[in-house]
Amino acid sequence: MTTNLPKNYVRLCAMMFLQFGIYGLWLPIAGKFLTADPETKGGLGFSEGEMGMIVGIAASLGALCSPLIVQFADRRFPAQRVLGVLMMLGGILKILVYPQSTFMAWLLLSVSFTLMFMPAAAICNALAMRHLDNPDRQFPGVRLWTAVGWVLMGWTFSFLVLKTDVQGSWLPPFFKGDDVPMVAGEMKKSVLWSGVIAVLYGAWAFFFLPKTPPVASTSQRPAVADAFALLKIPSIATLLTVTLIISPMNHLYFMQCAKFLSEAGLESGYLLPAMAIGQICEVVMYIVLGRLLPRLGFKVVLSIGIAAYVFRFFLFGTLGIPMWVIIFGLGIHGLCYAFFTSTCFIYMNKIASKDVANTAQAVFNFIWYGIGPLLAVTLNGILAFYFAKGKKFELAEFQPFWYALGFISLIGLVIFTLRFREEKSEA
Repeated sequence: MTTNLPKNYVRLCAMMFLQFGIYGLWLPIAGKFLTADPETKGGLGFSEGEMGMIVGIAASLGALCSPLIVQFADRRFPAQRVLGVLMMLGGILKILVYPQSTFMAWLLLSVSFTLMFMPAAAICNALAMRHLDNPDRQFPGVRLWTAVGWVLMGWTFSFLVLKTDVQGSWLPPFFKGDDVPMVAGEMKKSVLWSGVIAVLYGAWAFFFLPKTPPVASTSQRPAVADAFALLKIPSIATLLTVTLIISPMNHLYFMQCAKFLSEAGLESGYLLPAMAIGQICEVVMYIVLGRLLPRLGFKVVLSIGIAAYVFRFFLFGTLGIPMWVIIFGLGIHGLCYAFFTSTCFIYMNKIASKDVANTAQAVFNFIWYGIGPLLAVTLNGILAFYFAKGKKFELAEFQPFWYALGFISLIGLVIFTLRFREEKSEA
């Protein structure tokens, strides 16, 4: 272990905390303030379809374009400088979108923001692992701060801006109170907060993150072409194929989980705290992952992560289970995300040559955050057509919905266990 690792380790953890805390500050409540009535609640009054385009389609477009932008951090410019510029520009776009009131302005500025954020998120992974002596063991400890930032920034904003008469509570976020008047209008301030923090974070990243210069390369092709050429490696091809199966399942879980909890009898005031249990468990799973991955290897750990998806969906599809069992199922999210998604980040970094490390992360994000959500929207419509008699799923109709996700995830698990063979060195 190098002597400067502790100092860099703290900076890398702070990078993860800020990068994803900025997103967690506004995204979980975006659906509320984007669709709430302007006159009575202070929202923007957009339709559900318009909200979906701003929140979902914008993120997908950012992830799909991400490899084209990230490649400059591999061979042209220092990665920390690219990250800083992207986040400062993204923060300015967030500040600009805050006072807007039209759908088209929000859509265009939101797409522009994701074109900055998604490449920056990919760079964070590669930058962190480049400064760690043992990424298999150390990266989970850095990555866990993404979940901490996501939860704490959202809770802090809610505590300071959205609640009055605040009292302690035993449930996350460990406080409760009354909503402020015109609460949706106050929720919209989360966009302004995230923009200001993004600008400050970008400036800090530009000047103070560890120096990460571009890597010399003998390749005559663009870095993005070399990164996608990783698909010629059997283990990468298998991993990304299974990611293409699991990613829509992950996004469908977030699309429908709150509605499922409501149908199962959970009060509206407990929905966000209950969902946050998944992020809390994610932190714990990162700690466990750093110890298990070097011992068990990638195939076992990734198989556990996929199997956790299968188990959770079949658990949710079991009618009549008590609420505490459903809440337990929410906690399984930590196992799903840490053992599959974050382990994929580590494996992509291990196999990719150093001159395409950043772009390789963007290739994974291309599927996970780009193609996956688009497939999820399509599959959600198909499942609703077959299983939902009304405009939304009733409790009994959620059973075949969750079972369908479980069977699809099971197919991914079978493909992975049969086809994945871990590469032993950089390819």
